[in-house]
Amino acid sequence: MTMPTKYGNSLWGAISKHKKYPKIAAMRNWQGEAIVELELDGNGKLKSKKIIQSSGHEVLDKQALDMVEKALPFPAPPDVLRGNSFTITVPVPFKLE
Repeated sequence: MTMPTKYGNSLWGAISKHKKYPKIAAMRNWQGEAIVELELDGNGKLKSKKIIQSSGHEVLDKQALDMVEKALPFPAPPDVLRGNSFTITVPVPFKLE
């Protein structure tokens, strides 16, 4: 099932508030985008999380998963998704300004 983009955006909004660039990554100028797959139950509770596409740097991948944990609890899903488990992917970009 494809996610309403609006919900994906609100999840990203919640997750991105916890973004911290790992010091080692910043020092070494590491950048990349980790794609995190989240499995949520019908109430928006996290059942599982995993990196389905690595940023190329383990420290950034770990940071992306940390951000997910810190963002809990997630905003409630829209009615169309309630009651069933679903999977959503969230890209977590790491770019040095």
